[in-house]
Amino acid sequence: MISDLISADTRTFRGDFGELASIMRESWADNANQSLLYSQHFLRSAFEYPGSSFDMAPAIYGDAGLLGFVAGFPRSARWDGGSARIALNSFMTASKSVKGTGVGLTLWTSLIERCRDEGYDGTINFCVEGDEMNRMMPALSRLLKLNTQRIFTVEYLTRLLRPLPPVAKPEISEADVDLFIELASALPDDLRLVRVWTRAEAEWQCRTRAGAITVSTRADGRRGIMTGYLVQVASTPSTTVVLLEDLLWGDLEPLQRIELVERFIRVAATQGARVASCPVLGYAQVDTLKTARFRASKRVLQTYLTFWNGFQPAPVPAIYMDVL
Repeated sequence: MISDLISADTRTFRGDFGELASIMRESWADNANQSLLYSQHFLRSAFEYPGSSFDMAPAIYGDAGLLGFVAGFPRSARWDGGSARIALNSFMTASKSVKGTGVGLTLWTSLIERCRDEGYDGTINFCVEGDEMNRMMPALSRLLKLNTQRIFTVEYLTRLLRPLPPVAKPEISEADVDLFIELASALPDDLRLVRVWTRAEAEWQCRTRAGAITVSTRADGRRGIMTGYLVQVASTPSTTVVLLEDLLWGDLEPLQRIELVERFIRVAATQGARVASCPVLGYAQVDTLKTARFRASKRVLQTYLTFWNGFQPAPVPAIYMDVL
């Protein structure tokens, strides 16, 4: 059977990013929700995140090449005040030629085994409401006897952007990276799931990742910073979107927050963005975005947290974690 052949041929990803980007585009074309178009440059950049490895990217190959793929990316976090090493799992893809043959289960099983072998405490997954992976997650967790819970629902705010002439992105200084680390470390103590940054990870987030946009402000002794990145959306024609990631308001006053958002939007627009989209994660107030003409989107993601090293996943009112 084809499922037996596939199961026997699970390997480590070989770095063929062009082929992976093509399979993603074809496989996700039938999704009810608009999918992001991950270019080979974007995918390669994801693996340049400090600590990332192809060892955490099981793939399935056939005679014609790549047939299936999934990856786990290292994230350090605090859960209920304790340190947790979590794999952020993403990019689950199966070629149209093998959909429905058990590829998803095979890849998922291999990824979980690799996470355990690499010493992770658990995994986190973001699944689009209504898509196949979201329907599969509870069944996969039961089948593999994982301690998994859906802990948070991610909603989105979006805004259309006015085109602006292209200009060079502003330089991101060492002081900006310092500010990012400082403000991210100062988030409220009552957040149960909080991402923790190393210097190298912050450098990647603010400066070196594909499409990175970072804007900071230091006004009247008050400071804040925002980060995000550019990516394409599968539309006709394709549209460039800026996804807001870190809303670190610091001690900015309301008007200063609005000014920071508008500066961020202007920079994104000069880089070709026509839409801005922000996941609402609860760790930061979003009244500023609503004042800046962001409106509720129909896009919804479900967050699944799995632990196997003593931590217990549970629903939470807010999280600070990147959505990938």
